[in-house]
Amino acid sequence: MNTIKRLAWRGARLGAPAAIFVASLWSAAPQAGQYEQPPSFQASQVLPPNLLRSPYYTVGSHVGLDNFQYVFKVDTKWGTFTIKGSDLMRVRAREIAATAKLEEIDSGGTLVNAAGRTALKPLNTAKDLVTAPGKTLGDTFRGVGNLFGSVDASMSATDPHKEGMLASVTGGATARRKLAFDFGVDPNTSFPPLSDELTRLATVNAIGETGVNAGLAFVTGGAGIAISVGGTSHTLRTALRDKTAAQLEKDGRATLASIGVSGAAMDAFYANPNLSPTDKAIIVYALANLGATSGREIFIAGAANASSIEMGFFYRRQAELIADYDKKVAPVNAFARAGGAPMLQTGKGTVSILPVDYLYWSPPLEGLVAGAGRSGELWITGRASAMATSQLAAQGWTVVPKIGARLGD
Repeated sequence: MNTIKRLAWRGARLGAPAAIFVASLWSAAPQAGQYEQPPSFQASQVLPPNLLRSPYYTVGSHVGLDNFQYVFKVDTKWGTFTIKGSDLMRVRAREIAATAKLEEIDSGGTLVNAAGRTALKPLNTAKDLVTAPGKTLGDTFRGVGNLFGSVDASMSATDPHKEGMLASVTGGATARRKLAFDFGVDPNTSFPPLSDELTRLATVNAIGETGVNAGLAFVTGGAGIAISVGGTSHTLRTALRDKTAAQLEKDGRATLASIGVSGAAMDAFYANPNLSPTDKAIIVYALANLGATSGREIFIAGAANASSIEMGFFYRRQAELIADYDKKVAPVNAFARAGGAPMLQTGKGTVSILPVDYLYWSPPLEGLVAGAGRSGELWITGRASAMATSQLAAQGWTVVPKIGARLGD
């Protein structure tokens, strides 16, 4: 097996963003050169003090690097977790705090506001749709309309995360989404302790407005649910609160069709279990807000190949950043394929936008720019080594670091 094939095989196993970088090597193999070894860091070098520890977790002092993303070992009261990427670390920090707060809520109801119970009590029978106390006639008919919309969407959905037909109409799933909304976290979280707590409280006999309330501000620097496309986080959060995964898929398919994405690409995208309903909703919304940009199927096809949960989150963050760039820096005119990596044709020329922590000079990085076959700008959320910066410059590429602050993310 030659060097390029070995690297591609390794990238396919490792996931995001390895597959993006390694795939480009197939089409443009660089000459062997002098490369850097991946460095290691101290946690205090790469995270702000408020993310290093909390009453609920501690980040290990040693931070590795895997596929240009920091690798954190995080000890929590629920066990030790490996978290890849500083963006995901920020999300997990908020989720850990939310999990601890949710554990304080007595499922027997001692910390649940009784005034809110009736409106959120799961509907156990069809009769409850028209006899649930506290609901107006208008509320009831709106509820029935949503019931049939949920059933219809569930029957045609292909997303493996879709709620079962019964769960989507009996109230437990709805209560879970509302609880997540109130706490500013993702109802489709991949953090097991938070998912367990949301399920526990959503399936008790009555769920009301929690005494601890929403607006958890215990983590600063970025939205806890990581939705920041063009200042529309409330719109997206509301959709995630009010719609089942099946309904989100139905709406998303209509949107993707309207921007020229083929049915086959949509099928692969929605069938991928490594993309959560939240990942998919954010990606679709971000791409839809690019205006007349051509080639958006290239991005959907790439995301459909996400081989891990981390890779799914990578594509979600990348889509957000592309939408921010389009709005705040220069219009994105088209997506173009460079090997296996999507490039952007923009008002400022060719641009690659990557939510990565640290670039060092390596065969995958050289292969990425070689595969593009042109000069351009490499926008990254983190930073690059001096050698990577100079080697990229020699090939006509300018590194733009720390783009989160520039894009207002």
